[in-house]
Amino acid sequence: MTQLIEALRATATRWRAGNQEHPGGVVLVWEGEVYGWKNELRDPESERPGTYAVDKAGVVFKAEGGDNYNGAKAWVAVDPDGR
Repeated sequence: MTQLIEALRATATRWRAGNQEHPGGVVLVWEGEVYGWKNELRDPESERPGTYAVDKAGVVFKAEGGDNYNGAKAWVAVDPDGR
């Protein structure tokens, strides 16, 4: 799990470096690629389950529950230690 978290953080950091007009907020990642940004963590139903969001501090959240058609049910903080 730690490798995944570090990879997500690195991906978000690279994106932020090239998109400095979007300070703060969360970087949205699907299958290892950035596809969007939001000014705050919100609207899980607008994301498919399995999407990750990385905030400015490096905290990683995962969209869980729901389905691809109706979107996710909630954002859940990912424990970097896998607990």
